[in-house]
Amino acid sequence: MRTEILFGPPGTGKTTSLLNCVDEELQRGTPPDRIGYFSFTKRAADEAITRAVKKFGMEHDQFPYFRTLHSLCYKGLEMSRSDVLAGSKLHQDFADYAKIRITGRWTEDGTYSGMADGDRILHIDNMARVRCIPLRKAYNDDEPNIDWNLVDYVSRCLRAFKDAHGLLDYTDMLEEYVKSNMSPQLKVLIVDEVQDLSPLQWNVVKQISNGCERMIVAGDDDQAIYQWAGADVRKFLELEGESRVLEQSWRVPRQIQNISARLSSKIRNRHKKQWNPRDAEGIVERKSDLDLVDFNGSDVLVLTRNEFLMPRIQSTLKQQGIVYEHHGHPSIKQSYLEAAEHWTHLSRGDPISVDAARRVYSLMSIGRGVQRGYKTLPRRQDDELVTHSELCKDGGLLVDKNVPWHTALDRLPPEEIAYMLAARRRGIKLRQKPAVRLSTIHSAKGAEADHVVLLLEMAKRSHREIDVNPDDELRVWYVAVTRAKEKLTLVDSSTYLECPWL
Repeated sequence: MRTEILFGPPGTGKTTSLLNCVDEELQRGTPPDRIGYFSFTKRAADEAITRAVKKFGMEHDQFPYFRTLHSLCYKGLEMSRSDVLAGSKLHQDFADYAKIRITGRWTEDGTYSGMADGDRILHIDNMARVRCIPLRKAYNDDEPNIDWNLVDYVSRCLRAFKDAHGLLDYTDMLEEYVKSNMSPQLKVLIVDEVQDLSPLQWNVVKQISNGCERMIVAGDDDQAIYQWAGADVRKFLELEGESRVLEQSWRVPRQIQNISARLSSKIRNRHKKQWNPRDAEGIVERKSDLDLVDFNGSDVLVLTRNEFLMPRIQSTLKQQGIVYEHHGHPSIKQSYLEAAEHWTHLSRGDPISVDAARRVYSLMSIGRGVQRGYKTLPRRQDDELVTHSELCKDGGLLVDKNVPWHTALDRLPPEEIAYMLAARRRGIKLRQKPAVRLSTIHSAKGAEADHVVLLLEMAKRSHREIDVNPDDELRVWYVAVTRAKEKLTLVDSSTYLECPWL
């Protein structure tokens, strides 16, 4: 088998290069169902198949092996959702069984996160399995403030519970697939984001590569930021084969590339590589506080090292009337926006549907905004159109049409009203997709934005890692700064706990 190694620094078109390899194989007559394209994250796998379908004019089902490794194992083991330890089966059933509190979750990428002691124990158990090491070693490496006997007890409970109920978690899927010795009959294997693969995932890759004529592995060791989840970048660095580096970034301008180069040069264990910035200068600025940052623009990404800082960021943005998106959800509830918009239509004399009127009524007080007995507009059809005068006449409405929405909707929380009004004063169109996104650095991997606002503050646990394993932290901040396409704003920490390299 011929092995090719592709190093793709930030914004250098790694996915495009890999799809060109797919194109080569299709031109040679390789059937699409004998080409495997696997990625660490679901987002990257979805992007690959979406672009492949568009590029080659084919259907999704013609590329059955464009997916994540977990998805391959799930499909190969012929599993269904009811077979997966997740949701209430985890948070309620298993939590009751083990008599421990659990609040976190497994993602489809196989990582586990959460803040309760039960979550920390499940994370340690998961790390032992994905790293293929004993549980006690994973416990010692993690150094949790949790008694070993409790960790061992919960781990044994987890195995017993899954066995009794015929359930698998996301790591079990990988383990069971390897045990089964199954493998798709592939001619060409492409594996993306290999810097993030755990030893267990590498075992899956080795198994599915059996019989392949060509294997292409792609990634960037400088962007290996999932060691906390069991990733082993050393396996990528030690891999033998023909290697090449994509040398031209189409994302990162010169000033920002200079910063990223200073960070990567401090990483001790890395593949040395040179890549060129795009032909633009870019802007780098520093602010002492988030209040001083200019959030004007159509594409702003706010990044923080740790999730615990997110409430403070959200509070600051709300005080300034800045609408944002976090975990895919806008900061102002859709129901609030719709009710305000519907009331505005009523005030103008425009008709709205009865269903829309019910949403308006839901944010009005009985006896002040709407008469008792009319709250749900009984005996009315959802799509029936009504006006303000009709609602006042026989729909129980008590509020004059000249009253503004933020007074008429008196059950709206005052802080939400203040936030929505502040956003309107900034000229923000509330129903549009927010221009500002909030994310941790880890969650933003693969993302980009015209303007990146990077908070330099860190949690104590993360800051301690600088002395223990500086390479890991350097890679995290390298990923952060290279998300910026035009402008990078660094925001100083209010404490001594901050990134020492920026």
